[in-house]
Order: sequence, then C-alpha cells, then structure tokens
Amino acid sequence: MGIEMEAVTSKFGALKGVAELFLGPRDVVGVDVGSYAIKVVLLKHEGSAVHLKAWGYLPLAAKAEASLDERKISVVNALRAFFIEKGVKVKDVATALSGNSVIVRYVKFPRLTKTELQSTLATEAEPFIPFDINEVQLGFHILSEIVEEGQKKMETVLVAAKKDVVAARLDILEECGLHPALIDVDSFTLENVNERAGNAKEGAATLYLNIGHMVTNLSIIENGVTRVVRDVFISGQTMTKAVMKAFQCEAAKADDLKKIYGVIVDPAEKEKALADGNRDALGVSQAVGQVARDLVGEVHRSVDFYLSQGPDRSIARIVLSGGSARAKNLDKHLSGELKVPVSVLDPFSFVKGAEVVPEELRSAFGVAVGLALRQNRDWE
Repeated sequence: MGIEMEAVTSKFGALKGVAELFLGPRDVVGVDVGSYAIKVVLLKHEGSAVHLKAWGYLPLAAKAEASLDERKISVVNALRAFFIEKGVKVKDVATALSGNSVIVRYVKFPRLTKTELQSTLATEAEPFIPFDINEVQLGFHILSEIVEEGQKKMETVLVAAKKDVVAARLDILEECGLHPALIDVDSFTLENVNERAGNAKEGAATLYLNIGHMVTNLSIIENGVTRVVRDVFISGQTMTKAVMKAFQCEAAKADDLKKIYGVIVDPAEKEKALADGNRDALGVSQAVGQVARDLVGEVHRSVDFYLSQGPDRSIARIVLSGGSARAKNLDKHLSGELKVPVSVLDPFSFVKGAEVVPEELRSAFGVAVGLALRQNRDWE
C-alpha cells in the first residue's frame, strides 16, 4: 500500500491518473532523485519472482548548494545518460518526494465514497494543511471505516505536495523523454520493500529510518500499513558537518573520516583508541555520536506518539536505509540507545540477479526498489 499522487496531464492542474493513457508494459522504472545521487531500478516480475533488469547509482555533478537550474541540468544529464547506456526501453517512471514541501496527515473524515471525497477533497483537507490549499496537489488513501461516537467515519491518509515541487519533478522527467506514471512519498515506498522482505506480519511494528544526505524519513509500519510518517532534518549531511567542525576540514575529508571510523560502541575499542592516541577515531566518534543522540531523541518522540494512539502497540525492530545507513557502527549505537534490534536494509534481498549491486551501495536503494516494485496501473 502506498499513497500515490499520480502524474498529471497538466503540470498545474488537479492530480489525475494517466496510466490509462499508456498501453505499454506494466513495468515502471523506479527513480529516486536524492540531493547527492539518483538511484534508478528496473525490475521484472515473473510470477512470484522479481528479477533485476537494470540499476544505476548516479552521483550528481551539481553540489547540494547549487542553484535549482544547475541541479536540474545535472539530474537530466545523468538520467538521459543512464537510459541510453543501459538501453532501457521502459519509459513509464515512478518517483517520490519528501521534505518540507510534502505534508502527510492522518485524519478522520465523515464517511464518504471515494468519488465523493475526490470531489470535495480541497474543502475537507484545508483545515489540516499548513499551506494555501490552492498551492498544493492533493492525494489520499482510505485506510478503514470506523464508527466514532456513533458517527460513521473513515480513517484517511492525506498527502499534500507543493505544486511547484511536483511541477519541477515532472519537468525533469519529461525533459528526459520519460512518462511520469506516479509520484509517491519516500516513506510509503518502503511499505513495498517491507512486505517483500517478510516484515509485514501481525503484531509489533517496524520503524524505518531512511537516512539520506539532507533528510531522514521516519516511518512506522504496522501490519503492512504505515501509521506514522515524519521527515527529520538530521541526516548524513548533519554527521558530515559535525565532523567538519570538529576537524576544521572540507566535506570530502569529513566524509572519508565518517566512513572509516563512525561511532565507537565497543568499550574495548574505545580503550584501544585512547591507548593508541587515535584522535581521529575518538573525534569522529564524538561528533557522529552527538548527531546520533539527536536522532535518537526524534525517534523517541515518534515512538511515544505511535504508542499513544492505541493499546498493545510496540516496536519490534528498527531498519536503517538510505545512503548514510551504513555509517560504521551506527546500527549498533542506535540499538544500544533504543534497546530495540536495529539492522541495515538490503532492499535487494529478494531480487534475483541483484548480486551485481555493491554491498556498500545497497541500503541507498530502498526508495528506488520500493518504487520499482509498483506495476503500471496497480494503483487504479
């Protein structure tokens, strides 16, 4: 299950599915446009098996602080080159958004049919959206129907994305000659991976931390359905900046130090670093550890909110994904702080032929694989 904000026939019009306009194959290419790199995945569904047909990890030539036009050119050039080099003929694309310009709200509306809610969505949604309702594209998914205080209602996930952000992503895809089949939300794409990886079981929930370069997507999935979504601005870049400040060095050097040393969690390892006078290891651990503690605080707030929503709720595991998920010992550090098993996601664990994807890159592909698991028109 995911919340799709389907591609639009007019960039600035109401959201409208275009899948019915295409009569080609059901496959879609998952395109995750990050601030550091683009991740691209094409999967082939053959019965119950999933095969990797093409993949790409495309670092962007433009830096995160580059202008919007410079970043657009960098993304377009990288995507064009990928489709040409790999000979990918599928042009239908699934992509996703997150960050300050995307709002997810869990709300209870009076019970309506899907058609009725579509026709009145702007009016019903306006009290829950902190933007001008005329400046956003709206999407929704009905989770369940309930009776509350004698009134028939429906639990609904509401998504609003700034029109200019949606339009910018569509511009990029269209300039590459691609057909935007749907726009999802980063956190919701992990539902697909969660289900395929066998974690969508009855009982305790799974908390995902998709740690990207600029933002961390936090989500809690319960029985296959995402119940909490937050974007936290403690990320890989936050760790890098902390190391830069501690060592008075450039970003590239800080990234290298972060990858080499990470966080020291073993007391014996810390004693050895002290005995050896390994100031690099100790300094990096202190810098990254402080950022990790801030992230732990955000996790506690989200978990407390989730637990307050109903009885008999608990978090069984935490799964890290994203490009910064493999920071050395980060999983062990978070597990020790949060007292919950923490693992690093391998979104290709169930994909045949995926051994070609390097181990150090695999966790970065969570969103892209989740998008690629969608099949054209399966959201209709």
